[in-house]
Amino acid sequence: MASSDPLYSHRCTLPHRTLWFGWASLYEDRIHIQGWTWRGQYQKEVAVADIDEVDWRPRPERPNLLLHLEDGRTIPIRLRKGAGLWNAKLHDLLGQSLLEDRGIPKNGQREEGDEQAKDDEDQAAA
Repeated sequence: MASSDPLYSHRCTLPHRTLWFGWASLYEDRIHIQGWTWRGQYQKEVAVADIDEVDWRPRPERPNLLLHLEDGRTIPIRLRKGAGLWNAKLHDLLGQSLLEDRGIPKNGQREEGDEQAKDDEDQAAA
């Protein structure tokens, strides 16, 4: 694969902005969003290195990929397909675990202070 070939490329829209024929392309070092607005051609690039956190939500009718940047801005994108693939690949490119933010402890044990879950388990065992 040439360095100019995208890893993924999918149709997209942006909330709060009219974007016709929108496409988002994921490269190893950047995300390129393009399409047409009322004012003409729209293009935006986001460096992968500028992304602090990726938030994926499996909902096709609203933004399903939120890119939280290091400068505090958030870029919401609605991918028509492939948002889960993008989520996994972006976590990989950023060196982040997919499971880290989902409440699964690293050592497989319950977090301190989770007394309600412990009580529920005790009641179920009785």
